[in-house]
Amino acid sequence: MMSFLSKDTNAQRRFKWPWGSESPLSAQLLVDIPPEIELSDYRRLPSSGSESPSGLLQGEGFKQDPIPDLDIFFERLYEYFCAKGLRCIITKWIIEILNVLFMVCCIGFFFLFVDWNALGHLKCGVEALESGEKPCDLKKVIKHDPLFPFTLPKMITVGSMVILTTYGLTNFVKFFVQLRSTLIVRQFYYDSLKVTDLEIQTISWPRIVEKVVLLQKSQKLCVVRDLSEHDIIMRIMRKENYLIGMVNKGILSFPIHSWVPGAGPTVRSHAHDRRNYLILPKALEWTLNWCIFQSMFDSNFCVRKEFLTSPAVLKKRLVFVGVAMLILSPCLAIFPLVYVILRHAEEIYNHPSTASSRRWSNLSRWIFREYNEVNHFFRHRMNNSALHSLNYLKQFPTPLVSIMAKFVSFVSGGLAGALIIIGFVDESILEGHIFGRNLFWYTIVFGTIAAVSRKVVADELQVIDPEGTMCFVVQHTHYMPKRWRGKESSELVRREFETLFQYTIIMLLEEMASIFITPYLLIFEVPKRVDDILRFISDFTVYVDGVGDVCSLSLFDFRRHGNRNYGSPSDALKSLRSSQGKMEKSFLRFWRMEILTLQ
Repeated sequence: MMSFLSKDTNAQRRFKWPWGSESPLSAQLLVDIPPEIELSDYRRLPSSGSESPSGLLQGEGFKQDPIPDLDIFFERLYEYFCAKGLRCIITKWIIEILNVLFMVCCIGFFFLFVDWNALGHLKCGVEALESGEKPCDLKKVIKHDPLFPFTLPKMITVGSMVILTTYGLTNFVKFFVQLRSTLIVRQFYYDSLKVTDLEIQTISWPRIVEKVVLLQKSQKLCVVRDLSEHDIIMRIMRKENYLIGMVNKGILSFPIHSWVPGAGPTVRSHAHDRRNYLILPKALEWTLNWCIFQSMFDSNFCVRKEFLTSPAVLKKRLVFVGVAMLILSPCLAIFPLVYVILRHAEEIYNHPSTASSRRWSNLSRWIFREYNEVNHFFRHRMNNSALHSLNYLKQFPTPLVSIMAKFVSFVSGGLAGALIIIGFVDESILEGHIFGRNLFWYTIVFGTIAAVSRKVVADELQVIDPEGTMCFVVQHTHYMPKRWRGKESSELVRREFETLFQYTIIMLLEEMASIFITPYLLIFEVPKRVDDILRFISDFTVYVDGVGDVCSLSLFDFRRHGNRNYGSPSDALKSLRSSQGKMEKSFLRFWRMEILTLQ
């Protein structure tokens, strides 16, 4: 059993918010809700009981070669585990470099060298023979001087190629910079943990962490005290836990319209008595990570006081990044466009029904992810929820759409079948033209329409039970807002659920649109939330000996953040509780996963 880090022995408050206010958060607190299921099996785990001098985090790991940064060391340890060995890491790096090189070549060829106007007028096959022209002379569609004249679209294309090439070169250099630390981690696995690259393919992560904890009996990693499993995970997820907390407390919600791409569930704003929308596309997540989480800690893993007391500096940084991203947004938009074409075009061509498949959005991942939940455990939980989530959305059949889809499927499928039969009789007939297109083209179009329309047709044997299917979903997502309870069959719940579990093609389009939406948010909306962001960091930060400053919600401090509705032994101030019992749920999942895996 792991040792539980008690607040009394190892943790203490780090900051007191300098601006003074009655409530720790002035806006965007999610309304606390009664429990879905009481967590009656709660038991407090024993304290680690280890007292050590504080303030000695620097120079922590030592035996023969001191470990200068335990955060980076444990992150590399986890990354090595997820990558499954050195050969996989090197292979993945080579593939990533080749992918970037391939994308640069594709952007340059298709946007600069191909004359799309000439390609549209190119005549091939029977049409070329009838006109007396040389059939399919592809040399005519290749530009010999692609940069002349140097127009704005060409400048944007060149700019995107330069940015993507810079990104590739940065990753190339970064790999060699990190190679030494990767080799050190590999040696640590082999010599200290006695785990080879072959064994790492099947060993569990909790077993690795247990080996690291036991290793401290013979080899000191931290001079302050021996680290527990909980300490190691808090170090690995130091920054992620803050972002999970901000999303949970509604800090990253803004007064935008529901039709804005990427807008998710609503959050009540106590300051303006309205409901704002949570939104966190990948572009915004990356910029917030760089502007906030990468700059808030000092070399001793403590939040810098000047970071908290200088909101104007953070606002300027956000606006600067927003303006820079706005200037580069036309160039940046080409990347996801080319990626979607290269990644999904062949898949949709051969399996058109995949266009109607669904995936969890980026926002949903941070809403559902729990404190101290490492990434591969979280992905496993979300993958298990996908089938139940699809079944829930099937509880809302649209008879009119289904009837029309059946007709479209019948007609398009019949026409595609007829053309295929004609092709078997005489394939040359398919070269004939109708309305300027040959019959091959019509066969593909009708087949695609038939495949997509069949996915829209409702299952006639489907049993309608939205409450029951939602229960299966909640077992994996652990997310059930108060406004959803008892309304599982309502249109409101369905719409909000669809913002989290989206069609794949819609989600990809929204990620492309987020390149233009994120600059707006960074320039106009996020700076307005800087005071609340800094107040959250101040009020939810504690210092832990041997670990540094961490989000207090990830410490599972029930006396300070507990909610009796979710099994906590004590009730904290409403403003300091996690929303919807996330801390209590995280506590149960964290220890349960560790114990079950170690059995």
